[in-house]
Amino acid sequence: MIRQVIWLLLFCPLLTLAQEKEHAYDLALTQGSIYAHTKDVENTKGARPIGIEWSFVWRKTDSTTYRKFYGFPSQGISVQWTNFDNAILSRGFTAAYFIEPEIHFGQDAGMGIRAAAGMAFLNNPHDPQKNPTNSSYSTRLNSYLALGLRPYWQISSQWQAFGMLSYRHTSNGGVSLPNKGVNWITMDAGLRYYPNKKQDLRERILRWKQLGYQKTTRWDIGMFYASRSIDNTSAERFGVLGLSLLVSKQTGRTHAFTLGAELYQDNALREQLKADTLQASAIKSGLLLGHEFLWGRFIFSQQIGMYLFDQSPYYPVWYHRWGLLYRVRERWLLGFQLKAHKHIALFPDLRIQYSFKKRSN
Repeated sequence: MIRQVIWLLLFCPLLTLAQEKEHAYDLALTQGSIYAHTKDVENTKGARPIGIEWSFVWRKTDSTTYRKFYGFPSQGISVQWTNFDNAILSRGFTAAYFIEPEIHFGQDAGMGIRAAAGMAFLNNPHDPQKNPTNSSYSTRLNSYLALGLRPYWQISSQWQAFGMLSYRHTSNGGVSLPNKGVNWITMDAGLRYYPNKKQDLRERILRWKQLGYQKTTRWDIGMFYASRSIDNTSAERFGVLGLSLLVSKQTGRTHAFTLGAELYQDNALREQLKADTLQASAIKSGLLLGHEFLWGRFIFSQQIGMYLFDQSPYYPVWYHRWGLLYRVRERWLLGFQLKAHKHIALFPDLRIQYSFKKRSN
C-alpha cells in the first residue's frame, strides 16, 4: 500500500502540471491536542499529537474554473504522518484531497478556508487481546475529514509563510465497532514554495464578479443503501434501504439552503429490537433542514434532522448528516452521506439522486 501511495504522490503531480497555470509545494509541522469527546475515549485525553505534512497544491485561473467555482480556489493533495502521543492510538498516516477558497487582506496577506477528505491508515486498531481499550477505531483503514483556517503572508514572489488551525477527524463510519473516532485539533506552521511566481488574482476576480449568474431551485428524489452491524460484539451486518426527497434553493453563487425528508428500513435495528424482545417498528422517517456548498459538479451538504417516526428507544430525536454528491449528468447525482447522533456515527450510505425539475430565476 505504501508503495502505491508514493507512486501516486510522485506521478500525479506530473500529470497535473501539464494543465495547471499555477502550482506550489507545502511543508508543515503540526502540533495538536486530542479531543476526548466521550467517556469511552477518556483514555486518550491529554495526548499531544505531533506530525509532518507535505502537500502538492495547484490552482487553475481560467474562465472555466471561475464559472465552476465562482473564484479560483486552491486545490491539492496532502499526506501527513502523525504520532498521536498515546500508546492506545499509536501512529497514523493520512492522504487527502483538499479545496481551499481564499480571502485576501491585501497584496501580501490572506487566509484560506480548507476542507479536506481522504483516507487514514492507523496502525493499532482495537483488538480483544492486544489492544482491548481502544474504543476510538477498530480498522486500520478509515475515512479522514479536516476543516481548517490557513492565514498566510507572502514573503516574496515564490515563498509564503503560513499557519493553520485545523480540526481533524478519522473514523470508519460505523463499518466496524467500536468506532468512537479520533478527533484532534492542530496548530500548524509551514512554508509554501512556488517554482514560478505567485499570481495576483485580485483584479481578475473583481472583473469576473461583475458578471451575473442564474439562481436555481432543485427538486431531488433519491435512493440510498447502507450496511451496518448491531453493536460492538456483532460481526454480522444488515442492510439499510431508504428513499429521500429534497428541495434545494440557491441563494448565492456557491450557496443553497435545503428542506428534505427521508424514509428507510433499518434491518440492524430490527434485529436489535428482536434481541431485546421489544415490539417496535424498524422503519424510521425524518425531516431535515440544511445547507449546500455548490462547487461546480460537486455538492457538499450539511443537514440537521428530526425524527418524525421512530419507535425504538435507542436514539435521540435529533441527528445530523454530512454528504458529498457529484453530478455525473445534468439530472443525475451520485455520492455518499454520513449519518450521526451527536458525536457518534451511525452509518455511511451510498446514494443516487435524480433532479426531476430544475428552474432558473
